Amino acid sequence: MPELADTGRRIKELRVGAGMTQHDLAGSDMSSSYISLVERGKRIPSGRALKILAERLGVGVDEISGAVEPAETFGRVRRLDLVGRLVAARRQWDGGDAEGALSEFRALAEMEPSGRQDDVFTEAQLAIAEILGTLGRADEGAEVLLRMLDSPAPAPYAEPRLRALIALADLLESAGRVQDGLRYALTGYLECAGQRPDTGFHSVLVLDVLTRCAYWSGCPDWAPGTDHGRPPADGVLPGPRAAIDLHRALDLRDRGETERAAALLEECARRVTPAAGFPLWEKINGHYALLLLRGGETARARSIVERGLVVASVTQEPDFPLWLTTADAVGAEAAGDTDRLFALGERLAGLPDTGRSHEKAAALREIAAACERVGDRERAAGHFRYSAELFRRAQAYRHAERARERLADLLEKRD
Repeated sequence: MPELADTGRRIKELRVGAGMTQHDLAGSDMSSSYISLVERGKRIPSGRALKILAERLGVGVDEISGAVEPAETFGRVRRLDLVGRLVAARRQWDGGDAEGALSEFRALAEMEPSGRQDDVFTEAQLAIAEILGTLGRADEGAEVLLRMLDSPAPAPYAEPRLRALIALADLLESAGRVQDGLRYALTGYLECAGQRPDTGFHSVLVLDVLTRCAYWSGCPDWAPGTDHGRPPADGVLPGPRAAIDLHRALDLRDRGETERAAALLEECARRVTPAAGFPLWEKINGHYALLLLRGGETARARSIVERGLVVASVTQEPDFPLWLTTADAVGAEAAGDTDRLFALGERLAGLPDTGRSHEKAAALREIAAACERVGDRERAAGHFRYSAELFRRAQAYRHAERARERLADLLEKRD
């Protein structure tokens, strides 16, 4: 059996040879400190973690684990060269040059089959689709992923196909097409079920996007309520796990089980930090603060909101803190500061309708309810009406119907 220190040393050698930092290798589902522990032989990576690391380094799992000796061949050098180009393109994108990164990823994806590696080809296509989605060109990104899905699968379980399904569902949900996303998320989930043991990593990712799409489509029961595919706690996937629990908590809240929802959100808030991804962190804390406000715990809610807004300011996050701002507005209503409530409500209403319009719609529904409680029915009606329209555009029809019901009740009271 290979020594743990040898495995860590091989990982470090491959990482350095590919021009990657520990942060690059960690990605969004591990931490740099976890990679450091592995490289120093202080942590044993699980089978799933080894598979993820091997994919990012562009080598086989056996080459990391020591089951075979690293091949000092042109093929390996070539692979590391291509992986280095992938990493450089990703850094270019992280540095704000999305168009430049897009051009480089396309160059990698368009290489002749004889000169490319299949894993590099897959990573480049997935990156192209992701960048196009962030640029507001979701239809183009979806076309890239659909072409991947149309390619013949070499085996009953084809990892590139599953990753394309997950990415496509995520892209469509992000673009405000939640029922289209649900279709592909369900397909991915069904293809994961009963497959090889090492599909557990992707099972968590597909369950994440399935839970999101099912909730916003108004079909939360379509997402399993178990810990299907959840890997052991070895530093992997804190974000997707928390996103699953977040949307389960929102469903509990909608069903009137506010205590269970608050307990689940409190647990999420305790284990997720901004390092796991600011948008998810602020969403969890914003929703938790809103539930605390519903229960009359205004001081605790205010503390969460103030801390969150400070974090957003200090870290200069580019994403608007939608849910912390919503909780701030509802907190202003509780404090009797109607001017602040109205001002924040107008600010939210003025945000672009692109991207997750269903999230904006849900935030406006909270603002509308607060405006109704303070007696401004005209303003509340405007927010409910806008919320219903945004839900409709996002294919979140059951949520749209609930917003229209609130609007109808309000108009009836006014008459």
